[in-house]
Amino acid sequence: ASSHSRGHRYAPEDTKPILNWLEGYNKRVINNSKALKLEISKQVQYHELKNYNIKFPKTFFCNDKNSLIENSENFDKPFITKHNRGGRGLGIKYFQNTDELRKYVNGDQFEDSVDNITLLQEYIVSDPQIITRVEFVNSKLLYAVQVDATDGFELCPADLCNLEEKYCPANPDGNKFMILEKYKNNNEISKYQSLIRANGIEIAGIEYIKNKNGQCYTYDINTNTNYNSIAEKKSSLKGMQAIANFLLDELIKL
Repeated sequence: ASSHSRGHRYAPEDTKPILNWLEGYNKRVINNSKALKLEISKQVQYHELKNYNIKFPKTFFCNDKNSLIENSENFDKPFITKHNRGGRGLGIKYFQNTDELRKYVNGDQFEDSVDNITLLQEYIVSDPQIITRVEFVNSKLLYAVQVDATDGFELCPADLCNLEEKYCPANPDGNKFMILEKYKNNNEISKYQSLIRANGIEIAGIEYIKNKNGQCYTYDINTNTNYNSIAEKKSSLKGMQAIANFLLDELIKL
């Protein structure tokens, strides 16, 4: 979804016909064309979350500046903007009210989404400031990683996105990313598995946040997922190893 930020504006559009061609010849495709469609649109993601009765933050999809300002009037508490086709926290800004948003969208710093759709979303207050990312391989839960969010919204686990060593107070071990031992959230995991299987997704990372009352709000599905090496050093679970084993099993079946 964020390929355009790395100089590959049309990578998803170029990939779609290749996936369709492979599927047309009944080739084995992991994370197929349906997965790609979901990856590059949070609007599609949230439609699927709703279909599977998975709670997500109050959200409006806006295709111009006037729509952003008008829909912001529906919030009586802080909210954020984010890009419909984003990744890496692109376009995420925090606002207390409509006046703050109006100054932003009418100013020089406004950053439009590559597909011209910007989300307005309620800001979920968590205590402590953490989010949880659950990783799936072969459409099965691999592990859950707790992410310290005290530094802001850019929470990509990839090593290239986290070059600085920082102490993160929300996690007991002080690292920004921490794999959770004995993780349990069976109700949500079951829903996630049903959703990803129905959408041709076999490898994914799904992110959610809990409010102060413990209510889960799912807000992102990543079908191009990443793993954090620092977190995995302290665990026997390894994302890339799990994927390699999965691919080997699939090759043997073929």
